[in-house]
Amino acid sequence: MLSAVRNFFGRGEGLTPTPSPTAQPKVQDVKAEDYATPQKYLDGAEIPSYYQFQSNMVADEDLKPGMCRNVDVDKRLTVPTRTHLRFLVTATDVLHSFSVPSLGIKMDGTPGRVGRINCFIQREGVFYGQCSELCGSLHGFMPICIEAVSPEVYAAHAKKWYKD
Repeated sequence: MLSAVRNFFGRGEGLTPTPSPTAQPKVQDVKAEDYATPQKYLDGAEIPSYYQFQSNMVADEDLKPGMCRNVDVDKRLTVPTRTHLRFLVTATDVLHSFSVPSLGIKMDGTPGRVGRINCFIQREGVFYGQCSELCGSLHGFMPICIEAVSPEVYAAHAKKWYKD
């Protein structure tokens, strides 16, 4: 039967023989350090599991030329391009909504629950969004500003923030 299958698929050239049941598998000790680490980020430093900070809307009197009113923030969320991203969204006081329409993402933040949304950004740029939930008196003033940069630029940025 095996010879008929080999003849059907081209006389069996390039096929590797199956190991005999008495052959012992090669055993090798492997440490976690032996696996490749993403050196394009942080040059061997430990990659943090999460990053949290507070950013506030830029006031009208602090706007610089080229900045967008009511959507630009003092501290942008910087993320790398061509990398799978996971955003964990929650709230501490009332319902909020993490919405960035240009990336096609929207996730409600509910107190006591953690929501997850995945994203893959292919190009560099600045993406704006805002809270799209009726969450209080300053609802219209909760902008979200995500800056997508190349992995090399992100590595330099991350070194500045992840020294600890």
